[in-house]
Amino acid sequence: MDLSTVLSRYTVVLANAEGKLQRLQIRVLAGEVLDGVEDLEQYGFSSVPLAGAGGVALFFGGDRSHGVALPPNDKRYRPTDLQPGDVAIYTDEAARITLRRGRIIDVDCDVYRIKAKHYEVQASETISLKTDAFKLDAATAESTAAIRAPDVVLGDGDGKSMVGHTHQEHDGPPTGGPQ
Repeated sequence: MDLSTVLSRYTVVLANAEGKLQRLQIRVLAGEVLDGVEDLEQYGFSSVPLAGAGGVALFFGGDRSHGVALPPNDKRYRPTDLQPGDVAIYTDEAARITLRRGRIIDVDCDVYRIKAKHYEVQASETISLKTDAFKLDAATAESTAAIRAPDVVLGDGDGKSMVGHTHQEHDGPPTGGPQ
């Protein structure tokens, strides 16, 4: 039996991820196209490869009617800036999670969305947020720490700034500003 009938490089033509097993249409050898080839995926990881990704397919006993495709790779989008020991999950649109040496995790994306019943962050030293705008939409909010801010604005729309805020005290003179 010729090894090329058992083992072959392939290129993805189409991917069907709708069932329990992802099936691929692949092009092998000299343009031979095979449909319904099982895409072997590692437990806990799943991806739908784009047309043009490639890999290696196995055909047990040389039977081309029932092949399995080892997980494809796509060199067009593979990150090239990884250091020894780094691990990356990435897409063709450059969204990426990178686990780096030094126990650092970098996330690069346009929208970072988390859905959870309870979201908890424990940082033993500090938490730092840097953004142009911050919005908190919650029914209630609590803090066990004193909050320092250059200003606090209370009320909707044109709320009242607490910096230098005064108001008329009942029927008397204006109050002094916050102290």
